[in-house]
Amino acid sequence: MQSQVLASPKQAAGQQRKPIRRNRIPLSCEPCRTRKLKCNREEPCQNCTARNEQALCKFRGQKNGASGVRQAGTSANGLRHRINRLEDLVKRLIEEREHVVSPGSKIVNTPETPEHSTTSTLSAEAGAGKTVIDGVHSIKELKHAWSEEEESTEHGLQTPFSHIVDGSSLLFTQVKPLERMEILTTVPPKSQVDRMISYFFDRSFPVRLPPIIHEPTFMREYNEHWKDPSRTNLIWLGLLFSILGITMLAYHQYGEPPEYEGVSESLLQLYRIRTSQCLLSGDITKCLPYTVETLRFNATAELNRKDDNNRGLWIMSAVVVRAAINMGYHRDPSRTPGMSALQAEYRRRVWLSVVSMDDMASFLGGLPRMTSAIDSDTMEPRNLHDWELSEDLTVLPPSRPLTEATPVTYLIAKGRLSRALGRVADFNSATTVGSYETLLAIDRAVHSAYESFPPHMKEVAVPHIHEGRTTMADISNWTLLGMYHKGICTLHRKFMAKAATDSRFEFSRRRCIESAMALLDLQQMLTPPFYKLWLIRNMLILAAMVLFLELELRRKAPDTEPESSPDSTVLVQALEEACARWADAVDTCDETQRAHQLLVGMLSGFRAGVSPGTTLPGVRGIVSKEPPFELPSPQFDFPNGGSSFEKEFAGVDFDWASWDAFIEDTGASYEAGSIY
Repeated sequence: MQSQVLASPKQAAGQQRKPIRRNRIPLSCEPCRTRKLKCNREEPCQNCTARNEQALCKFRGQKNGASGVRQAGTSANGLRHRINRLEDLVKRLIEEREHVVSPGSKIVNTPETPEHSTTSTLSAEAGAGKTVIDGVHSIKELKHAWSEEEESTEHGLQTPFSHIVDGSSLLFTQVKPLERMEILTTVPPKSQVDRMISYFFDRSFPVRLPPIIHEPTFMREYNEHWKDPSRTNLIWLGLLFSILGITMLAYHQYGEPPEYEGVSESLLQLYRIRTSQCLLSGDITKCLPYTVETLRFNATAELNRKDDNNRGLWIMSAVVVRAAINMGYHRDPSRTPGMSALQAEYRRRVWLSVVSMDDMASFLGGLPRMTSAIDSDTMEPRNLHDWELSEDLTVLPPSRPLTEATPVTYLIAKGRLSRALGRVADFNSATTVGSYETLLAIDRAVHSAYESFPPHMKEVAVPHIHEGRTTMADISNWTLLGMYHKGICTLHRKFMAKAATDSRFEFSRRRCIESAMALLDLQQMLTPPFYKLWLIRNMLILAAMVLFLELELRRKAPDTEPESSPDSTVLVQALEEACARWADAVDTCDETQRAHQLLVGMLSGFRAGVSPGTTLPGVRGIVSKEPPFELPSPQFDFPNGGSSFEKEFAGVDFDWASWDAFIEDTGASYEAGSIY
């Protein structure tokens, strides 16, 4: 009777029906299934796009992977219903078995099922064999596996571009290491890579990169790679993918060639992920060649993203700094016997680029630096042309003056400015309020770094896009000058309000106005595509906020207008022209449209708050109707819901709480401490 109770359901099921074979529609495309690669289920998928085989990317059944995902979601409810019915059936059989089990039966307690649990494993001998029913336990495992599949399906519906990963998280468990062969299948054909490498090392390449790769040495290793790719070091592969990714970044931001039209952004994401997977698989702690260079190039791609990622960049910079220290870059190579002159000079370049990145990331994020506490004796690299350096060089030639432009001139100049801006970050993030004398010393350091620029780097040409590409010369000087003026505004802006009541701080007020006006003058040179970069938007927004604050200071205290500074008419005109420039660029990205709406709202609120009553110095015929000037809080309907500008303005380094307290005239005393 025992065996009949346990076997009869199975025998009955076998008599009533035969197992039905369900043909599962594969979700991967045919080429990925053939190569056994992970397909991202787009049409065409990333792997086929990378191999220039878009025409071969075909899916069975549905037209694309997304449809397959939707189909899987449609059948999920039926699967849930069948599992629930199966669970009820097994529970009912277990209950019936407990009533009819014979004395010869045994109840076996497994480690997973304690004695008091209802999910005991029933073991019974039936004929020559043994039938084991682990009812509820097996069903729970099945439900758990099904729920995980359901969650992944729902995630796929919500995020169809599953390959796009937040760049700042690439080194923090967002990606998993891959096998070498799967990584190699992502490398495009040699003819395509040759063109991208040639563009990367061209002087017209629009993305400014630190000159930390010796081109002849890299090309020799590059040719060796194609002889037998399976023997190539994973870290070197990561360097190659980082170069390909930055090249796609240049295509995406400054003009796509026909063969990459519409796919450069997708390939950029793919190559960034492959870079991180190579770093993970190659292990950055092993001090292998090109580890720091690969990390540094990966960070460059982060800095050039369109969204504000300064805090993620700050965290990533800590990884790069620690990797560099682990490999001894913080000690001058002259202390290491046996190192060639070429290696020593490039190590100095790498360390300067790492320190500059840490300084800049801390300055942009308003967070403390890491390298300020590191005792380093690495000297500044020499201003040399690449053709002066070779692998058989024994003695370095003397450094050329900065007035002679070389590939390393920009790195040296930016390194000096970044070091000074790092001091600004330290001053603003200190736990105690720094003295005004310290601020003046930092101001002198920032100005000294600017004055050390050679004349050709102080000349700002109008950046423009021509023939689908933009040259570095169009952008680099603009960026350096913009960062200089942003540093001045960030350093002095907390003392602007104090200057209205204390003439000692008049210098800070004047410096803020001058730099804010300079930034808006630089804005007139920009074409709309440059507004895609969060770094540029950040600088321009800060400049506008400084001028709005100055206009309010003048309205509240007309007699405190700084000497030799532009009158209010000039400030209002500058803001109007800035808003017009923002209006020309509103179609570039959502963040640009939001910034434009906010600035227009603030300018309209300023005009509405000035009529009969108080005359604003320098603005004739415009007087104030009411004493208080209220910042408008316009409500806009955005596609994503909400009207918060917090993300766009979080990195502006402006103290909104102090701004509100000042504008609302709450009587807060600014003499007690600095405005943060």
